[in-house]
Amino acid sequence: MQSQVAAVLVTHNSEQWIAKTIASVLQQTQAPVNIVIIDDRSTDDTMKILEQQQGLSPIPFTIQQASSSARNIATRIASNFVQGVQLAANLGADLVVLGDHDDTWHLDRIERQCALLDQQPQALMIASDGNLVGSGAVVNAEGTIRGTFPVPGDWQGLTPVEQLRYTLRHSIATGGASMLRPRHFAGGLDVPKGWLHDRWWSLVAVVRSGMLIDEGIVIDYLVQAGQQVGLSTGSQSKSAAGRLATAAPNPLQSLRKLGDLHEHLRPLAQSKEQRAQLSWVELMRTLVSG
Repeated sequence: MQSQVAAVLVTHNSEQWIAKTIASVLQQTQAPVNIVIIDDRSTDDTMKILEQQQGLSPIPFTIQQASSSARNIATRIASNFVQGVQLAANLGADLVVLGDHDDTWHLDRIERQCALLDQQPQALMIASDGNLVGSGAVVNAEGTIRGTFPVPGDWQGLTPVEQLRYTLRHSIATGGASMLRPRHFAGGLDVPKGWLHDRWWSLVAVVRSGMLIDEGIVIDYLVQAGQQVGLSTGSQSKSAAGRLATAAPNPLQSLRKLGDLHEHLRPLAQSKEQRAQLSWVELMRTLVSG
């Protein structure tokens, strides 16, 4: 039996793009059973456009205002997506496909990702690829998301510990090209402060042996000047020196994140080898090793 899929989008001052993004959701070869929008206090015409789209949509369409007022941008964005995913799950969705407010979905995105997750019923999350698209003359972008979020070609052949070690060092997913199975997260859906949702959820999926990597292109990812999060903040240095340089300006934040991995991620691990990898000693070794 095919899973029921809901689409979750988060908007903020999205009047330039949101109609096109929603159109690409409505045109999917496999339609979502629900569309959930979390709007983060837009001050332009985003809400007017959303209400127009809601009135025209043949698919149940829910709009909620964001409940988070966190100042930290990562915490706020993560909270918005958690709110949307929890609402979608409460509305009966088995799977939730995530979207940014300015991306365009390829027509078979939901069908492709749903089929891949349905083939692996114990999987928690799938991360696919996307084409990079520049915003006019301001930004010239080329390539794919995977160029920023590289993953070993033999990902599924790696051991659970090897997958975890790699994911601790490198971001492997962007939320805008991901789909997840909320009910399998076993308490890992809540995102600690300071983390982005896609980074944390991919770590949870890895420690629960349920992270799928898909090389298929499922979205056109808009790259804009001045993006607060995205490709520029998502990539992680491949070297120990690079990781240390990133951690140095914010030592307390880095220590707090190591604490989150130890206190919140470690209990979700399914093997003693993974739990050992999330000990304080091994986490520090991961930070400083090449």
